[in-house]
Formats: sequence, structure tokens, C-alpha cells
Amino acid sequence: MPTEFDLSSLTINGGANGSAQISDSRIELSAGPDTDWFHHPAEEFRKANVISVARTIEIPAFSVIARVSVGFKSSYDAGAIFLKCDDENWAKIAFELSGAGKPTIVSVVTRGISDDSDGPVWLGESVWLRLSCDGETIAFHFSEDGKFWNFQRWFSLPGLAKRPLTIGFGAQSPTGDGCVASFEGIELRPGQITNLRDGS
Repeated sequence: MPTEFDLSSLTINGGANGSAQISDSRIELSAGPDTDWFHHPAEEFRKANVISVARTIEIPAFSVIARVSVGFKSSYDAGAIFLKCDDENWAKIAFELSGAGKPTIVSVVTRGISDDSDGPVWLGESVWLRLSCDGETIAFHFSEDGKFWNFQRWFSLPGLAKRPLTIGFGAQSPTGDGCVASFEGIELRPGQITNLRDGS
């Protein structure tokens, strides 16, 4: 059953790179300029200076859900849900303005270096994102209504079986002067998904 995500349990990280406002039901992250979380797969480029809010989690299987909207202005402005095992092994699903100037569902899986994948273009003002963990693997989904879920990516990370893990929300503006990402309808759902591909 869905449970309310206790937003008071979140810790603000990267406060020098933006600001965070947390209410009972909403998170608003204002990313500063030149902010990014990415380990370039072909260059000696690593950046991890985003504004984020996060908490640890002990249970083996869970989903984190939020409706995400972003005030896009520049390429790669984004708001994301993430899971981190450690500084070298982490993943995020984001609502991001692509290099082509299109709002897009984007995922990044990092095992030392980042595997970056653009999903479908999403022309709505907001999108529901879901990050799910069954204790051994992670799945990313997106949705128009928060009820029917479109499958986006399935993978694992080194260290995923250990606990605690870190889960949270972040915002970035790598090429621009900053952006604002909002997260609403936030839920933490204990347990694993029955079927990754049938929309449940």
C-alpha cells in the first residue's frame, strides 16, 4: 500500500549550488548554473554539484513516485529521482530538456562511469516518474496519470543489496543559468512491482 513520504526526513545536500524548499507535500529545488551529476564515459569529466534532498532507506523493496515539473530554459535542465549505493554507483530518472530542445524522459545509470539514455519526448507540463527497487534490481517507469506506468529501464548496480541505500530528488542546470524543479504527489511504496511491463 502507498505510504506518505515523510518529507521532514529529507536532508538538503549541495546548498551552495542552489536552494530547496520543502513543505508537507511538495519539494521545490532551484538549481544554480553549471550544476550537473554525471561521470562522462569518454572524458575525464566528473561533476556532482547538484542541489538535492535525500534520505536513507533500509527496506529491501520499494518504489519512490513523484509528479515532476521543470521550468526549462537551457539544454539538460532537469529534475530527477535518484538512488545511490555510493559515490561510484548510482542512477537517476529525470524530466530533462534534451540537447535537441525537447522535454524528454532521461535516465542515467552510473557504475563508475555514466550510461546516459534519452527516452521518449514528453510534451506535457509535468510527468509522473517512478524508481523501483526489488532488492536486486532497479526499474524506471513514467506515467501520464500516475496509474498506468510505461516501462523505461531495468538494471542493477554494484552494492544494491546492501542497506542502507540513499534515495532522493535533485535538480541540475549544466549549460544554463539555473532552473526550478518541483516534485508533488510524492509517495514511498514498500514492496516490489508484480510485473515491470504490463503498466501496473
